[in-house]
Amino acid sequence: MGFELWYSKHTGIRRKGTSFSELQDIFIDDITAKYIFEPLACCQITDNPFEVKNTLEQRDFDTLGVVDDNGVKLGYIVREKLGENTIDNYIEKFDIEIVISESTPLSELFEILLEKEYVYILSKNTIDGIVTRADINKPIVRIYLFGLISLFELHLNYWITQNYDNKSWIDVLKQVRIESAEKIFNERKGNNVQLTLLECIQMCDKRDILRTTDDFIKEFDFTKNGFERLLKDVEKIRNELAHSQNSIIANLEWTVFVNTIKNAKEFVGFPKNVGFPKNRTVNYSNLLTLNSNCHNEK
Repeated sequence: MGFELWYSKHTGIRRKGTSFSELQDIFIDDITAKYIFEPLACCQITDNPFEVKNTLEQRDFDTLGVVDDNGVKLGYIVREKLGENTIDNYIEKFDIEIVISESTPLSELFEILLEKEYVYILSKNTIDGIVTRADINKPIVRIYLFGLISLFELHLNYWITQNYDNKSWIDVLKQVRIESAEKIFNERKGNNVQLTLLECIQMCDKRDILRTTDDFIKEFDFTKNGFERLLKDVEKIRNELAHSQNSIIANLEWTVFVNTIKNAKEFVGFPKNVGFPKNRTVNYSNLLTLNSNCHNEK
């Protein structure tokens, strides 16, 4: 993050940053379930239940919609409940608890899917689609998560600079970790005169620094183990995103994944600065001072 990214080198005026609430607004106003749901596959009410179940197993589907001879949706069936009777014996109604609007914000889907593996999508007064946990792997969701985790790591940098003068945080790390950061610093520096050593340490290093910072832990009402666990889980998600894995949720239980995203959002001050001291409000615009503060490191 160069100094010029935040301050005009000609006028010295600080440019407008991006708060997490603004990032969130983009996904509330413009990116909704409409952009990630899949069309709801359906079978006919007259279809053979054995053949329907076999098709579901082959496609690894858990559910199908059911339509009558006129194409009107009557409800849905669940693979595990299918038996030898006719399809109409297994039809379940689209209950309000498992139906969401296509306008449901992407940012709300994680917790909606916390207790349910899938929900049906209401579009133009008809059940038209389905969203499952697997849809979290789609590109637009990855973009949202990458933005959140990037802000999360920037906040870690901010709190390190708030609790340590100059480069005094170096005393917390082992020499081998400092040498690793210095190597990255020398490789990346080039013509980037504003690059700081803090920007070259890994998330695990930032975790080790802050978990041993008593004022920070106390201020956020963390336990040391709780903070360490949060950062390890955030790092897992970040690595899955960075390495473009087919599934970004494969290495975490779903409840852990959702709670990690929730806690990361709270840490960066959304929606109501949950976890932040009552007398201190922190958002991304506060981090614009980070680079100027970090220049004292050099």
